[in-house]
Amino acid sequence: MSRQVHRVRFYSLEPNAIKCMSLEKKFKLLAISREDNSIEIWNISFTPHIETTIFGTFGTIEGLAWFNKRLFSVGLQGSVIEYDLQKQEPKSMHPISSSSCWCLSVHHDNKKLAAGTDDGCINIFDIHEDELVYSKIMDKQEGRISCISWDTSGDYLITGSVDTIRVWKVSTGHAIHRLLTGRDMNRKETVVWTLAVTDDFTIISGDSRGKLCFWDGNNGISIATYQSHKADILSLCLAEDQNIVYCAGVDPLIASYERVKMRGNEEQVKWVKSIQRVIHDHDVRCLVTCGNILYSGGVDGYLAHSSYPPKVLIKYPPLLQPPCVELASEVKYMLLRYPNSVTLWKLNIGKNPIKLIDWRPPTGLRVKAASISANGQWFACSTQDRLRLYSLKLMDHKPKLIKVKIRSKKCLVSHCIVFSADSKTLVIGTLEGYICVIDLESPAPVIKHTFRPHKENHFHDNLRSIAVSENGDYIVGFDLRSTVVVWHNGKYYCTLPVRKCPITSIAVQPGTNYLVLVYSDHQIFEYSLESMKYTEFSRQLQNHYPKEWLSRNFAVHSIAFDSKNPDIIILNDDSAVLVINKQEELPCNERKIPRLEANNYISNTTGEGSDSGAGSPSSQIKSAFHIIKRYKHLVYFGALSDDEMVAVEVSPATLKEKLPQTLRTLFGRM
Repeated sequence: MSRQVHRVRFYSLEPNAIKCMSLEKKFKLLAISREDNSIEIWNISFTPHIETTIFGTFGTIEGLAWFNKRLFSVGLQGSVIEYDLQKQEPKSMHPISSSSCWCLSVHHDNKKLAAGTDDGCINIFDIHEDELVYSKIMDKQEGRISCISWDTSGDYLITGSVDTIRVWKVSTGHAIHRLLTGRDMNRKETVVWTLAVTDDFTIISGDSRGKLCFWDGNNGISIATYQSHKADILSLCLAEDQNIVYCAGVDPLIASYERVKMRGNEEQVKWVKSIQRVIHDHDVRCLVTCGNILYSGGVDGYLAHSSYPPKVLIKYPPLLQPPCVELASEVKYMLLRYPNSVTLWKLNIGKNPIKLIDWRPPTGLRVKAASISANGQWFACSTQDRLRLYSLKLMDHKPKLIKVKIRSKKCLVSHCIVFSADSKTLVIGTLEGYICVIDLESPAPVIKHTFRPHKENHFHDNLRSIAVSENGDYIVGFDLRSTVVVWHNGKYYCTLPVRKCPITSIAVQPGTNYLVLVYSDHQIFEYSLESMKYTEFSRQLQNHYPKEWLSRNFAVHSIAFDSKNPDIIILNDDSAVLVINKQEELPCNERKIPRLEANNYISNTTGEGSDSGAGSPSSQIKSAFHIIKRYKHLVYFGALSDDEMVAVEVSPATLKEKLPQTLRTLFGRM
């Protein structure tokens, strides 16, 4: 059996730089703010992946902080903003005393939030169960507060500014220590960009001279100073045991310093230089540790996951949260979603793809979700303000979008949009928590069913994604706690057993109505919707996962099927495609997965937008698992027709070319 594969390489995204990060340790959620002021919530409990993207932020984001599962930010708009993670938008704004705000810090035990402003004020807020209440303002200092941190007890605040670090007693509002950093030979001002505080009140600072400084917070004196970098240190963080500090900045070298006890006097400690890591080529703006893992990000937009020992480096590219590609298989259309637009292409074998539509929101808002029906006659897109449904017509061989109104009084802003394979049903997941089933066969599209999984106590967290059976009879949704609920013909049908692991992708196989689920620990389950039980293949598979598959570093983000062979399941992540044949023998745990280059199941054809390749002996091995490793930043792999597949990639070289020219040769590293 062979397939022709279109390798789409013109999906071009901008390398969206990372500005700041914050870790919620209990639930292992990593909040990342990017240059376009969007916020991504990553779940890093197993394989890291994006759970939620917040586009509707107010102004810039200069700092992020968690309090339990509540997320706060500050920015140049001069407010502390709390976010509603279900509706994916700001929940409340709390103005500060004056001017812009550059930094914030949360003390979890005392339930307090501190924010530092451009004109030198420190605003203290009390964090209550449902709101943030303004508490007090500290004495005003000269100049901008560029960084702020609480000590362990919550009795003191430490701030960094030009030439100075101050230690504040919160109860009195006064500064009790003023630590002077000094200046370089040119007498240029020294800006303290970042701070950390240990349990024994050692203050660690990184500044614009590239110096890492250690201070005694109790006595207000300098302990040690190291010229760790050639330029500004923009970020530093402590390991969880507080014996290692990591730092990086405009000089992207990530340096670490380790606390060691002096020989003969165990009470005396010294910070000594340890290992160095070259992970990024551009500015590193933020560092966060989780266990023995160091997360770093900056101008290049990649989220790097590294550790030593053992030596591990994984870099997650700056891509949109899936799905960002949809296919209209009957007419061979491909939809590509961008942050501010949606494009529709016609794919032809051996010919250049033709752009049919370049759709942009009339209001200039961000695109949250978009999809196209299999017959190419319906196009749906949701922005931050509304859901838009269009009828797609060809007039004089030119595509035209005709706006169609959906009769509803509900707010239909959605983050999940799915058409059934027969193009008769549209299912959306709204930010209000509803799942709406829209009948497209009626003269005017109307909502046929509305499911309220939260009010009916089926869901206990936000809706994550939706899958629909071929004819729209079965609707499947799951939340962020991996609760999978099925509705059949407009009524609640069943709830699947819950695993304490996030789901990254689901799909319903046409014909069989088998639901395939893939979790972030890479375990795969197949559930028969008609018989309401796991299939025999799924039960057998649980004891035969190859270790090579379970140890992969990227989460599965799309599932495809073979229309000619119901025993074939195709999964893909960022760099590989896994082909599962349920009729073949399940592998041993220790056995390597045979490579499948381009023959047997898939063969490629040469042409514009396509590729070709030769087979490999390993592809002849009889095994239920075969893997294709020939892609980089693979965002989608799916069936265009019975004999064609589409692989959509974002070129790493293209991302690198779009980075600032002046920074690529910084310090002689490329």
